[in-house]
Order: sequence, then C-alpha cells, then structure tokens
Amino acid sequence: MKKLLLPMLAIATGSVASFAQSKTFAITSEKKGEFQWTAIREIDFSTGEFTKTLYTRTPQQNLQLRGTNGSIIDNNTVMSGRGVAAAAYDKITNRLYFSEMYGNDLKFVDLASSSTGTLSVGINSDARFSTGIKNSDESNVITRMAFGNDGVGYALTNDGNNLISFTTGANPVITKLGGLMDSRRNKDVSIHSQCTSWGGDMIGDVYGNLYLITMRNNVFKINIAKMEAEFIGAIKNLPATFTTNGAAADDDGNIILGSASNADSYFIVNPSTLEATVVKGGKDMYNVSDLANGNLVYQSKKVNTNEVAISKGQVSIFPNPAVNNSFTVNFSKLNAGNYSLILTDINGKTVLNKTVNVNSVSTEKVSMPSSTGKGIYMLRVVDANGNTVHTDRVVME
Repeated sequence: MKKLLLPMLAIATGSVASFAQSKTFAITSEKKGEFQWTAIREIDFSTGEFTKTLYTRTPQQNLQLRGTNGSIIDNNTVMSGRGVAAAAYDKITNRLYFSEMYGNDLKFVDLASSSTGTLSVGINSDARFSTGIKNSDESNVITRMAFGNDGVGYALTNDGNNLISFTTGANPVITKLGGLMDSRRNKDVSIHSQCTSWGGDMIGDVYGNLYLITMRNNVFKINIAKMEAEFIGAIKNLPATFTTNGAAADDDGNIILGSASNADSYFIVNPSTLEATVVKGGKDMYNVSDLANGNLVYQSKKVNTNEVAISKGQVSIFPNPAVNNSFTVNFSKLNAGNYSLILTDINGKTVLNKTVNVNSVSTEKVSMPSSTGKGIYMLRVVDANGNTVHTDRVVME
C-alpha cells in the first residue's frame, strides 16, 4: 500500500500539546516496529499510552471469538492477514467497523462484548460494498472510513472513484454513491491523484461534511450531497517525511494525526488554520494504520452542556426503514409534556419540525411527502427546555 511501507522517521522538534481525549481505537501492528496491520488497540491521547489490546491475530487467552449468529469463529475470519487501513467507530452501537485491504467485506467488532471474554464479530458480504479489486490494483482499495454527523458510515477508495455509505441497524443499507468530483477551486491538486491524494484517513464534521487527510498530508473537505471534494490546503509544521495514516478528532474538534511510519509522536491540528503541534507519545508505542473514535471535527465540549443523557428505550420508531415514507414514534416511556420532533437530512437541513403533546398521545404517526428523497435522516426529540432527549436514524427507502 502507498499508505504504509515507509521507513521509521525522526520527528521535528516543536511545542508539545496536551489535551483530554475520549477513548480512541487504533489499528496497529502485532509487534512494535512492524508493518502488518492486524491488531486493535485502545489509546489514551492524554498520556500517549496504549491502554488496552482488544484483538490480535495471535490467539488471546480467555477471549472467545463469535459471529453475530453465535457461532464460534477463528482469527482468520476476523482478519485474514491482509491488514486493515480503514476503520471507523460508531459510538451509538459501540462497534468498530473496518474493511481489509484487498477485501470486499464490511466487518465490525462489538467492543462492548470484549469485557465479557467474548468478542462478537459481524461480517457483511453485501456485493454493494465490493469495489471489484484485483490483487495488483491499489486504486480500488478502501483506505479511508468514517462516520458522519448523521450516524451513517462512509468508505472511500484510494482513487476517490468509489464512495460507499452504510448504516448500522439490524438490516444494514449499503449504497454505492459513486465517484467524487473535484471542486473548481482545486486547480492542480486533484482528489484522484495518486501523488497527492491517496491513502490517509477520513473524519466527519459537525456540519455534515467529511474531512479527508491524505497520506501526503493534504486536506479535502467532502460535500456528500454534491459528491464534491474541495482541496483546502496542506497541513503545516509537519516533518517533510511525515505521512498521515490515521486521523481522528479530539474532544474539542481538533484533528489528531498518527502515522504508520512513526511511533514516537502524534500531531494535533487546528482544522481552521491547518497548523500542527507535536504530541509526545508514551513509552510503549506502536505504528498505526488507522485511528477512530466517536468525535467530530469542530465539535466542542461546550456544545453538549445543555444536552441531557439520551436513554435508549424512552422513544422507539417503527417501522424503520419507513414504509411508504411513513413511520410512527412511540413516546410511551417519556414524561408528560410538549416535545418537538426535528427531522434533518444528510446535510443537516431540517425537513420536519413538529410539536407533540405527550399528555394526550403516546404515539405519533409521521408521514413525509412522496417527494422525500431516499436515504438516511436523523430524528431528534427535544423537550420544552431545548434539551435533546432522544436521537435516532430513520431510513427512507
């Protein structure tokens, strides 16, 4: 992979950043200094330390691997040894989704199950996720994956000609969205260029875009609705030989960069200025081919201070996917009062804002116009004080 096999690098000196950070997952080598990406570890960026090993192909004592149907599986079923360069974490389901290089399956591990001594693994072999790769064709290999602010997963091939979306429900919807177009502002930096734009990683932002940081440290903002990639600049203050292989957001919406070629330090990047600051790593470090967590670019810890904890089970939606653009919201476990149903599309545009009095009804049928487009929508239930008490995804087929 263009994304991976490079020599160990020395990091340039500079100021050192420190910051609090939600748990982040890394695809690493089995052993330090190696370049075979078949291990899943958790990293704490506040200390730079890897705190937990969740999976390696070397059988782990007291860890049983099972498929989602309950059948016992072996390590080769999870990862064949081809390695992983694309992974994304869905915080709603607590799953780490990934695809193997030169593989055509979408897989996930249920991270909640690891605490029980059993690692639950899901494998989706839907042909719509396949990019038709051949062993010698790196252009069609999926090397970037992320979840957007709509809770939908997105996977992108090296050449930018295949963007695929996927949902995480019991009946996943996988959609081939097609190839990305270059913005007119891109000039001589194309999203399709092997020299400037292959490899790297993606992150969603709070505005419904995807941010792609390529292996060569170039940044593109992807407008999903328009299928357009706009080059917004190269990251500054990185060593000339540094390659970006993993990217995630910290708790304040800045960008964290990790490298397959460097195990000494990480970088934190201001997404508005693209200025990078070195973050010193811990004592037990691994090279990484991918990073993933549940944060979004431009988010802020302050944004969520008025949000109440979302309790699953207080609100339910059925059927989902909707039938004939209609679905029913059940409020039977919510306290009495007025609530707003706010439905937004993939771009964050509000397509429905309806007030419901839960004193008098426990269910509300929502019927959308026949012209409503197919896709994934986000439903928020907001109380009279403006607090979000429930969020969920609704699929229109």
